[in-house]
Amino acid sequence: MTRADARMPLVDHLQELRKRLMITIVGVVVCMVAMAVFNQEVFALLLHPLPDDMKEITTFAPTEPLMVSLKVWFFSALIVSSPILIYEFWAFVGPGFTPGERRHILPVAAICAILFLAGVAFGYMFVLPRGLTVLLNWNAEFFNVQNRAADYLSFAVWFLVAFGAVFELPVIIVALIGTGAVQRKTLARNRKYAVLLMAGLAAVATPSTDVFSMLAMFIPLLLLYEVALIVGRLFEPERRKRRAAARKARAKAKTEAAAAAEAELAQSVEVDGQDPEVIGTTD
Repeated sequence: MTRADARMPLVDHLQELRKRLMITIVGVVVCMVAMAVFNQEVFALLLHPLPDDMKEITTFAPTEPLMVSLKVWFFSALIVSSPILIYEFWAFVGPGFTPGERRHILPVAAICAILFLAGVAFGYMFVLPRGLTVLLNWNAEFFNVQNRAADYLSFAVWFLVAFGAVFELPVIIVALIGTGAVQRKTLARNRKYAVLLMAGLAAVATPSTDVFSMLAMFIPLLLLYEVALIVGRLFEPERRKRRAAARKARAKAKTEAAAAAEAELAQSVEVDGQDPEVIGTTD
């Protein structure tokens, strides 16, 4: 093998990376243009969680409306184009998997995209409005509460992205179980520690300090954790080895049966092709 041949896998890898990045960039740019076209609807959606008497946001610099708008369009485009981004990521790392594992890239990418968008929708509909109401009315008699455009919109967008990322928990757990990095029984046995970690995450990630917002994130996390443990049972290395052994045994049995049938057929053809006089002499 020449040195150029040795470098070929790396060159192919870099070309694949460039291809995936170009598709990702084009997808984000197209979605960003779409967000600019539907500017009114995008801002209406982001301002909707605010209380009715606080939907007007303030800017403090001549360039702030433009810069904030570009920022909103960009992060909204990331959320909308998340299925493309997630698929391109899995398609890029796919060559490192076995042929059998590569068959699951599309379903896994679809599940990741659905979970992310479900997390964004859940946070937007149930958690963000409640959290904002609590925060903006905290000691309201002492403050003249105004929402600066850059601060509020950055807060809202990052909060939604964080909720979407948190909903990827089942994929992470199943991946850890499937690679053998952690055993499903260990996760199930130490469930109480996982519950404490999820409660702490819910307390930190939610925008307000009320119990409702915390539970709104904690309960889905707990359900997703339990679902991941159930699904992870199917991807345990030992179970996969047993399934592979069973498939190999079935294939071997099928091959042996086909060989036996072929031998029997050949024998019957040979007997049918004998000369009748030979058969009579034999008798």
